[in-house]
Amino acid sequence: MSAIAKSTSPIAPAATESRDWTKAPTPELRSGSEDESDVLDAKAKERHRRKQVKREEKQRREEAERQVRKEAEARARKEAERTKAEAERKAREEAERQAREQAEKDRAEVQQRAAEVAAKQRAMAQEASKKRAREEPEACPSGDQSDDVR
Repeated sequence: MSAIAKSTSPIAPAATESRDWTKAPTPELRSGSEDESDVLDAKAKERHRRKQVKREEKQRREEAERQVRKEAEARARKEAERTKAEAERKAREEAERQAREQAEKDRAEVQQRAAEVAAKQRAMAQEASKKRAREEPEACPSGDQSDDVR
């Protein structure tokens, strides 16, 4: 009859358990329930600490992202205000330029019209003087033309 092989581990695995010896409980952990609860508490505290660190890191990231968004919005708002002010300034300058051009055009038209009116008045005055000059010799047949021609 063959003998049953003895294992070198202090606790033999059950037939249904895994044969992974690294997951087998060590004698230090099995020594007392108090030690086991301390280890479990330490593990729970470590998990809690890691979760807290992750939460804090996530909050820092979110705050940094929020700050970046705020700064980007502020820059965009300032840029929009600057662009709007620039557009208003250009529109105002264009309106002033058009007003000056229109004023110059109107002044040139007025001067031209004044020159035309003055030319017409001179022409009418010359015409009137020629007409008077023609009518006066006829009106004064006596020969007193020497008084009028000075």
